[in-house]
Amino acid sequence: MSYVPPHLRNSAAGKTTTTPTINSKGADHFSSKHTSRIPSLEKSSNGYSNSARRSSLNYSLPNTVAVPDPAFPHWKPSERVLRLKSEQIEEIRLRLNVDVNVSPGSCPAPSPIESFPDMCLDASIMKDIEKHGYTAPTSIQAQAMPVALSGRDLLGCAETGSGKTAAFSIPMIQHCLAQQPLQRGDGPLALVLAPTRELAQQIEKEVTAFSMSLDSFKTAIVVGGTNISEQRSELRAGVHIVVATPGRLIDHLQQGNTSLSRIAFVVLDEADRMLDMGFEPQIREVMRNLPVKHQTLLFSATMPAEIEALAQDYLTNPVRIKVGKVSSPTANVSQTLEKVPENDKIDRLLDLLVEEAAQAEKSGHPFPLTIVFVERKTKCDEVAEALTQQGLLATALHGGRSQNEREAALRDFRHGPINILVATDVASRGLDVTGVAHVINLDLPKTMEDYVHRIGRTGRAGSTGRATSFYTDRDMYLVAQIRRAIADIGSGNDVTIAMGKTARRKEREAAAAEKEARSELSKLSLVGSTVNVEDKYRHMIAPSMIKKEGAADDAWDD
Repeated sequence: MSYVPPHLRNSAAGKTTTTPTINSKGADHFSSKHTSRIPSLEKSSNGYSNSARRSSLNYSLPNTVAVPDPAFPHWKPSERVLRLKSEQIEEIRLRLNVDVNVSPGSCPAPSPIESFPDMCLDASIMKDIEKHGYTAPTSIQAQAMPVALSGRDLLGCAETGSGKTAAFSIPMIQHCLAQQPLQRGDGPLALVLAPTRELAQQIEKEVTAFSMSLDSFKTAIVVGGTNISEQRSELRAGVHIVVATPGRLIDHLQQGNTSLSRIAFVVLDEADRMLDMGFEPQIREVMRNLPVKHQTLLFSATMPAEIEALAQDYLTNPVRIKVGKVSSPTANVSQTLEKVPENDKIDRLLDLLVEEAAQAEKSGHPFPLTIVFVERKTKCDEVAEALTQQGLLATALHGGRSQNEREAALRDFRHGPINILVATDVASRGLDVTGVAHVINLDLPKTMEDYVHRIGRTGRAGSTGRATSFYTDRDMYLVAQIRRAIADIGSGNDVTIAMGKTARRKEREAAAAEKEARSELSKLSLVGSTVNVEDKYRHMIAPSMIKKEGAADDAWDD
């Protein structure tokens, strides 16, 4: 007999058992793959064996509790959209800068839709869309929302600030409205997993904004650093949508505070970041315990091999959507690299920001919202204090601060009076603060991937922004990558950057090669002689080591 959590023991009595079944007439993505997600007994390519991927815990309601089948009603857009010809659809995607692919043998992806009324959404949702100030879908919304509304699995990749939160929130709410009413003790109808508390809070705020006109529609945020007993009460009372970080959700599932039995709509947001943070086991634990019949949307700013493996295991015939040039610095961010000795960085930062404050005051404009990224928590506090002593309005955001302090810092930065946020990489992803004009890397990150996400805090949703990065000799490999990326953007070429574990491995190999090259170069005298240096090592040579008339000068031109 299955274990019955205490809060369900009374309600379970006398109820009959029903087993959810697959609707053979449903959308084509509900295939047998959902019932056989576990590979062979041999170790898989991503390192998970069969035993490791089989759940030892049951996060569903007990067998004595009836679980209604999820509903996936047939969705149709407006007649105007249905009349579009294939050439017109391709023309729209070209205009939106959207790339769409489907698996061989799958149905074509739904057409992109450039107006919310043509999506035929619930009247209450439309009312909240208008109240939210949305007039037309962004590129990711125009293509991803029809895919999600049609019941298809989706793998989305888009630049930061592209509006993807609304792209999954609105179809998710529409899905919940089609389900049978919640009963006390039921688990949620939809789930969003996010890597950080801040991103989860932002998503929950967006979901709430698009469901304000719906009576008794409830959402819950389940994250660490907050009172777990309050979360427990909310979950047991019944909520339609849960937005959670993976670790805290597993805690609640293990305590029997909620279940996965009624979830039929799942979103993995910033999936690459969740894998970077080590959440892959928790994600897999959740995914393999979901009901057979469910829809999965996976969004990631980058597409490393680990994301592809996750999609292969848990998405069925997904529609792949890519908007814009992904995993590269955006063209609408002006980037400046400045070499500054380590001990002079804070002084140079103060000079820069004090000068900007003076210019803003002289022109009568407010000080531009600025994020300063640093490497360590202690330095974060030190820099914020130094800026405050100069009369600038600054605050610190890092993992060492309490949840209340972090929320207060973000609130003050978003709505005033603070206009400078000094942060560690906790703020580099997912945070959508309108109007950030300048990102400063006081300390460069270790990887190009993290650099892209840091500067992605500005230049969002089509606006322009600035990024200033201080660097030292230890950053030369990353600086060379950034210079190449900037040059490629200027020439209109695509930028290809390795991501995830592949990136880590390549960077270790490159660092070892750089160390070896520097060692060899240090043995050579460049005075009065000509040294031929292989092209792949040119970016490692400091300009002072080479005569100005030497051919290597070209490698350092902006």
